[in-house]
Amino acid sequence: MPEAPPPTDAEVRMARFVGEQLIPDGRPLVEEFLSRDESLSLDVLTAPDAPSPGFTSVSTVSMHRYPNVVGSTDVRVELVTVLQDVEQRLATGLLVASAFAAVGEPWPLSPGTVFPGIVADLLGGRTEHLLFTAPGNFAHLSRYPLEPDLDVHWLQAVPVHESERRFLLERGLDALEEAFEAAEVPFYDVRRDAVV
Repeated sequence: MPEAPPPTDAEVRMARFVGEQLIPDGRPLVEEFLSRDESLSLDVLTAPDAPSPGFTSVSTVSMHRYPNVVGSTDVRVELVTVLQDVEQRLATGLLVASAFAAVGEPWPLSPGTVFPGIVADLLGGRTEHLLFTAPGNFAHLSRYPLEPDLDVHWLQAVPVHESERRFLLERGLDALEEAFEAAEVPFYDVRRDAVV
């Protein structure tokens, strides 16, 4: 496998910024992951017990190096999630598996994209799928100007039920997010009840 280029100064600054969003009073773990065939690499930040004990917050920080063509536009993205009562390695593994699926397939990511079955396969719990949406728990990660001509956008990975996935397909992302907001859905809970 060709060795991944070292991070640029701008990427290091971005990673520090992301770390501050995940765990303001501490330092996240920084790990590099390789795809099974070792053709792809990803740098990931994991913050155990963040935002509070029992939670794990995770963000990719080098996924933006891979194209993410939505329609005819290349929108560079990173993924972030926060999960409660999930082992740290499993929380990180869920995000890493999702990122490699997106860049390896390639599977374009935008708000409303759902990866079917991945939560059930990797974590168990009652939610089956993973929905990508605006980073509601991490408002400062909506857009980061990495370079003068390159913005990076984060998508938050949220576990959802099959009934919620069907509702999304029938009514759209705005309607699903409104239902979540009305029910005050705990996005971080893979064992939560379905809203719709």
